[in-house]
Amino acid sequence: MTKAFHIVAQNIKTGGGKELLIYLLDYLSEHHYNLKVIAYLDGSLSDIKNEKETKNIKILLFNSISSKVKVHLKKIDNALYFGNIPPLRRANNTVLYFHNPYLLLSIGNLFKSPPIIFCKYLLQQIYIKIFIRNISVVACQSSMVKGDFRDRYNFSSVELLPFFRLCNFENDILGKKYDLCYVSLAHPHKNHNLLFDALEILANKRISVSIAVTIENDKLELINRLEFINKNYQNIIEIDNFGVISKEKVCDLYSKSKCLIFPSKKETFGLGLIEAVYMGLDIIASDLEYVYQVVEPSLVFDPNSAISCANTIEKYLSNHEKYHSKGLVNNEISTLINKFIKE
Repeated sequence: MTKAFHIVAQNIKTGGGKELLIYLLDYLSEHHYNLKVIAYLDGSLSDIKNEKETKNIKILLFNSISSKVKVHLKKIDNALYFGNIPPLRRANNTVLYFHNPYLLLSIGNLFKSPPIIFCKYLLQQIYIKIFIRNISVVACQSSMVKGDFRDRYNFSSVELLPFFRLCNFENDILGKKYDLCYVSLAHPHKNHNLLFDALEILANKRISVSIAVTIENDKLELINRLEFINKNYQNIIEIDNFGVISKEKVCDLYSKSKCLIFPSKKETFGLGLIEAVYMGLDIIASDLEYVYQVVEPSLVFDPNSAISCANTIEKYLSNHEKYHSKGLVNNEISTLINKFIKE
């Protein structure tokens, strides 16, 4: 008989990690409703506890650092550590799900980041190197990350197990409101400023563009810049910001857009690429390896050049009907869960 399946996800709070966590709990509730599941989550995720806790799924919330450390000190068999960080004690049948690009950066590249980012991820990298052998298997989302993790941490037991939830919305070809959309939180590597630079270049060429973004309301510098562009380039550039939105609203936004633009400089997966391409959207993305791992994009550009980005958008808008994209990865959530289920 299968023991309880544990999900240790105290580092997950927002963004793609939260979306995957919700999908994981929904999948377990639907397909393995007799399996006892215990999930350890950050205290900010009380919404998930209220919505996803069932008779078989127990959700425990932790607010303090000390309480989170205590969980990592426990010997927990049959556990998925969903948040990049291995436990302090070795246990049986444990999987670390790895999905943070900063934890693969060299010290030299990490040093180019802001001091708080440098210190945070340098310490986490040191921690992973010390404790990674407390884990049975590391699961990741792309073959590029699989190879990089092996090299960075000298750990060979790494498996490719991407998973993702697709939209159920129908893609209305005729009901498109936006030329482009960029569904992403505004972390520095997501490259929103370059995108805005490109939009201003297009505006000065009198090329009209409508785009939807999902920038958090507390990112005041980007919000102010967005408002500046809308005000100074009225009837040319239209940027609608929806802030942090639910999965359902994300899918609705895809259904209203012709193309996903994805200028991010680094990803371990690029969840938005997968979501959008399987909704039938075209993809304009950074000319970087992580993109080609998951999709065949319609067009690519240099993520360090606003001119390259602007020229690529212009090329797409001039004849968007000729461009198409294709998804390249399969959903392996059942394979991942089967690692914890024993008859």
